[in-house]
Amino acid sequence: DGAGTEILDEPVSLPPTRVPATVASVVRPTPVSTPILPTTTASPTAGVGPALEPSPTPGAVSEEPPPLGPTPSPEESATPEGTEEPIVVIPIGQLNGEMVGQEVTVEGTVVGIESFSAGFKFTLDDGTGRTVLLMWHSVYDECWDAAGLNLGARVRVTGEVDKYEDELQVQPSWGGAVKTLAPADAWADPRPIGSLSGADEGQQVMVEGEVVRIEGSEGWVKVFVSDGSGEIAIFIWRSVLDRIPGNTGLGTPGNRVRVVGAVAVYRSNLEVVVTLPYDVTVLEVP
Repeated sequence: DGAGTEILDEPVSLPPTRVPATVASVVRPTPVSTPILPTTTASPTAGVGPALEPSPTPGAVSEEPPPLGPTPSPEESATPEGTEEPIVVIPIGQLNGEMVGQEVTVEGTVVGIESFSAGFKFTLDDGTGRTVLLMWHSVYDECWDAAGLNLGARVRVTGEVDKYEDELQVQPSWGGAVKTLAPADAWADPRPIGSLSGADEGQQVMVEGEVVRIEGSEGWVKVFVSDGSGEIAIFIWRSVLDRIPGNTGLGTPGNRVRVVGAVAVYRSNLEVVVTLPYDVTVLEVP
């Protein structure tokens, strides 16, 4: 009697007087592992493949393959791990006081530089407006692109909007948030030291010569440089001096240096005031 026949994975032999039943094999879907996704995106349910209709019962002959269930609609693909999210750059002209405390990303060209006791300021211009990139010393020190961060450089920065004395600023929390898209070296028109005068006050110049002597105190140092046409004092704040590559070479007479800075007059004496650490280069050590 066929009623008690057990269905096995292998074909079952039946008595010759009966019509053999075709037993459709049950398709077992291969489990699909769930990919690791970012925590902000819900993990999709592990795929189990489309469901199949029940296999024909023993004794019934299936002339066509069992129909498949409806094809599931594709789900939205999650962003793979390691893929950077698109950066949204805000025109500087759109920054306003209501955005204080918000994190933004801006790009611009450095059109002004300034040093102060705790850091550096870079004025950025993107054609729609201007803002100040404020970098505390700790942020500047860990910026990989600091050497190319100077007048004329094109910069992208992500930071928090702040306001100081009615001036909007963008303050990055760490050095990696500042990228120089187009770096710029310290540069100005080269001038013989002897050609400088009080009429050049405020102008950026480049001078080159040998160290003659040094003077200084706890907060600053003056390096006197001569190029044969004249001698001038290079004024450097201690916070800048400490960050100049090879700064020990500035203390040895005879070493050749190149300096970019602003001409200033102090007590009737001409000086070149350095703003950034990379404005000073030690060229030769005898």
